[in-house]
Amino acid sequence: MAIDKQVEILVIGSGFGGAVAARRLAEAGRNVLMLERGPWRNTVPIRSTGIEDLAPLPQGSQAFTYSLRSIRAHFIKDEFLLNKKGFVEVYLGDGINVICSSNVGGGSHIYAGMLGRPSDPNYWDDRHPGISREHMDKYYDEILTLLAARSISPDDRVPNGIDQTNYNGELSSAGMMSPPVGFLLPKKPGLAAKVVDRYGVERWECDMRNNSFLGSPSGGKTTLDFSFVWPAMQHGLVVRDLCEVKSIRKLNTRDAVGMRYEVRYRNQRSGQDETVLARHVVLAAGGLNTVRLLLRSRDVEHGLDGMPRLGYQFGTNGGFFGFWKENSKQDIADGMPLSAPFRSRDSTNKSVKMLRASVQGFDRIPMPAPVRRWLCKNSFMVAFGRDDSNGSMEIVRGKFKIRYRKSENSIYQEIDWEVTTIERKTNTKVYAPSAPVTVQPIGGACLGTSNSNGVIGANGEIFDHPGLYVVDASALPESPGAPPSLSIAAWSAHVADRLLESLECRGAQP
Repeated sequence: MAIDKQVEILVIGSGFGGAVAARRLAEAGRNVLMLERGPWRNTVPIRSTGIEDLAPLPQGSQAFTYSLRSIRAHFIKDEFLLNKKGFVEVYLGDGINVICSSNVGGGSHIYAGMLGRPSDPNYWDDRHPGISREHMDKYYDEILTLLAARSISPDDRVPNGIDQTNYNGELSSAGMMSPPVGFLLPKKPGLAAKVVDRYGVERWECDMRNNSFLGSPSGGKTTLDFSFVWPAMQHGLVVRDLCEVKSIRKLNTRDAVGMRYEVRYRNQRSGQDETVLARHVVLAAGGLNTVRLLLRSRDVEHGLDGMPRLGYQFGTNGGFFGFWKENSKQDIADGMPLSAPFRSRDSTNKSVKMLRASVQGFDRIPMPAPVRRWLCKNSFMVAFGRDDSNGSMEIVRGKFKIRYRKSENSIYQEIDWEVTTIERKTNTKVYAPSAPVTVQPIGGACLGTSNSNGVIGANGEIFDHPGLYVVDASALPESPGAPPSLSIAAWSAHVADRLLESLECRGAQP
């Protein structure tokens, strides 16, 4: 297996952790390579950049061929790879099911654009002497500015909001803040126009119809491929898509140019394993796959060691997903992909946030017209809140296993009460699996003060592995109780700045 490159900084993954770190590091003039297992997606913004070999979003007839990338389960060793250019990976765990995105831009293609801060304003306090709310707040503000995110106002005239379809007041968003959203909202409500940004990227304003968990073909939703990865490429970032990292090995001795890690990855185009050496490795493969990669590298490949707290403090952010049979009299598919948070009218539950997910992106999927009309009169119910982060992740006899018990997390009792109350008050029905489904896996390589209570320190570096950093959801010390994307991005920006400061102190040249 030949070594085909040496690089100063290797970033693994391109979601909110990887894209933010890569842009920051590249703009500072560092030598940065990004490996991403998913492909570039065929959207208006990416076509406008001239990037070629684009994979379709799972819409239209491609919904049947490009939706699933792979299936993993806690009772099997290997994945079932269905389509290397598929959109999502499904993991069937012990008491939990997880859905992960696979694209350049990571989870920004599948998320609903909500960019909330943690439900506890003091989330970052008392985690580590080097981290505080005051320090992290500046990063939250900066990321919101870079994404041009803002809260929706009545002037935006968004259709089918909870205030309009609230079952005669049985659903209420009173006292619940509507978070900023990562969408390009029309300057003239109802009239989506095409715009061009300062990097020459074309996109359309949000048309309130097809910017959902199946992707945003028009660019109405601000995904990271064109908003962070492409600008970073203008500063020298090199991106290799369809490259899935398999293992990381710490080098016993540094060679002449100071490389510290050997990273092996599968090039899905050639089908061959390739290797790259790096001085610094920034892990951003996602809350599921970063921990799996570290566990495999330590326990199967034996390229890493230590990390006694690896795999602990896994949480779901109270993830809940179910089909909401509303049988509405009107088409409720138009609007934002997620409504503003709501609860039942008389709820005293302050921990749970309920949301309606519109059925969007189905317009061109081949199906009988009556079925399509029926789908557009129903929706999905989504909920989240702070769970107890008491799940675990490990590799047992070669099998990656997540163990999580809904019954051991009080947030699910609160969600179940809220769902049941809403069903009764609105005369509707919600169908959800007994084991939770989450798109927000959190923890497993958490922030702590030492390797006795965490995996990484205040600079994001793994305690017993200098030069190896974690910047995605697996680093979060507990569930934020709000959409985690903004917190991941803020943490990544903080870690990138710490890395840049250390390089400047050492006098390292780009």
